[in-house]
Amino acid sequence: MKYTLIVLLSLSLMACSDGEEGLKEQTEIQTIEEINAQNKNLKDWSEKLESDLRKRRAFVSAVEGEFQGTFVTEDSNYSLRILITPTLPYYETERTRTLEEIEYELQNLNLNLQVTQWVTETELTVGGCVFQEIRPDLNRGLLNLISEDCSNTYQLFLEDSLLSAKNLQQVDVLQNSNDLARKIKDGLVERVDFLNGKIRSNNNWRVKEFWLERI
Repeated sequence: MKYTLIVLLSLSLMACSDGEEGLKEQTEIQTIEEINAQNKNLKDWSEKLESDLRKRRAFVSAVEGEFQGTFVTEDSNYSLRILITPTLPYYETERTRTLEEIEYELQNLNLNLQVTQWVTETELTVGGCVFQEIRPDLNRGLLNLISEDCSNTYQLFLEDSLLSAKNLQQVDVLQNSNDLARKIKDGLVERVDFLNGKIRSNNNWRVKEFWLERI
């Protein structure tokens, strides 16, 4: 009888031991699967952010530089020069960047623009503004320049030809800008040489159109 009880107890302990080992193994498998799933999600998210960052870099690189053009008002002819620079420098690195680094650059890679205006005939400077941290519309190729410190506001549109830029009334400015922005994102265009624009003064409702060429 005692022998039978000992055997039964031993079998019971072995069953408990096997059950605990099985539960432990199952828990470890679930933990590994969860870790793998989390790592995959992070990898997918990182790749998406890197893709978005490449498109933003491409746009910033395409418009970076200095542009000059003219516009006409009722009383005079004016020249306009705009210097466009990135808010963050571009640098190459061989190491794998952290997700935080990618997110930071994606959020803070924008544009600074310095605008100078002068009377064409006399070269008398009549205005100058600095617009900082301008976030471009990558889908429409549009830059809205608005600042409390500037008496004028500006809109800039991408353009791929001087002919279109000088014939503002004959082309769909926004559609051209949309098409060029898409080509930049697709890697088909690396540099923009022309811009269409609109200037609005805070002192009146009139809108003046202008074109700019890279210099």
